[in-house]
Amino acid sequence: MLHISKYHGCGNDFIITEESQLDGRDLSSLIPAVCDRNSGIGADGFIVVRRSPLEMIFYNRDGSRAPMCGNGLRCFARFCYDERIVCWSSYTVETLAGPMEVKILETSPFTVELSMGRPDYRPQALGLQLPAAPSDGISAPAPCPEGPLWGHSLELDGEPLLLYSFFMATDHTVHFCRDPEDPALLRKAERLSSHPFFPRQINVDLVRVIDENTIALRTWERGAGPTLACGTGACAAALAAFKTHHCNNDVTVLLPKGRLQIIIGQDEEVFLRGPAERIMKGVYYDY
Repeated sequence: MLHISKYHGCGNDFIITEESQLDGRDLSSLIPAVCDRNSGIGADGFIVVRRSPLEMIFYNRDGSRAPMCGNGLRCFARFCYDERIVCWSSYTVETLAGPMEVKILETSPFTVELSMGRPDYRPQALGLQLPAAPSDGISAPAPCPEGPLWGHSLELDGEPLLLYSFFMATDHTVHFCRDPEDPALLRKAERLSSHPFFPRQINVDLVRVIDENTIALRTWERGAGPTLACGTGACAAALAAFKTHHCNNDVTVLLPKGRLQIIIGQDEEVFLRGPAERIMKGVYYDY
């Protein structure tokens, strides 16, 4: 018997429980079971709350560990508020991607601002060892200040895809397109996510620029598939749109079930603002 809660941020949903609930459990089998949408509760991810020091331990729904999740961290903050684990409006949460600053802006509706840190454009940040001889359709981009993965090309089905790949709290590659909901493009995003060029796999962000302040986004998340929202993906998409002169530094990201606000500050520090809602609280029977 496992005491759990379920939260969502713009449709991106998570099972959340405290670390004390998990003694002796095999997470590699528990997480895929509880996140299964047919025989479990169903979720995009699984979050473990460690109280001391305060830490978000995040897993994809297949049981694989991930460094960070922006929507997940907002839901983590809402859980800590609901369970009276944290009583402050501003605090730091440890993650696998480093410490993250949390600020609760409103409680009704519950709105959280996160300092998501700064991007890392080095190939090593994505687990790549470059320079290397181009293979599998990879064209070597010209050197640029952001690094060799800023505007590189990967060929799928004879079509080169222009990508902006970097670490933004976790691994992301951004592709600008006309329709992020195009089924054929989503299938390419699935293949791109597990392409051997990316040794750790990667989150793929399909972005349509609407105007200088607005973009639409759909993300194929490694270990989860197409999700209704991705906080770190929204940050990566807005940053790429800003740096390629498509958008200003204050961007509204439209998602199928909501919107997020991304603000790019000095030295490319990225801030994420958005909601978090509790769906249910109860017991999962794992025996």
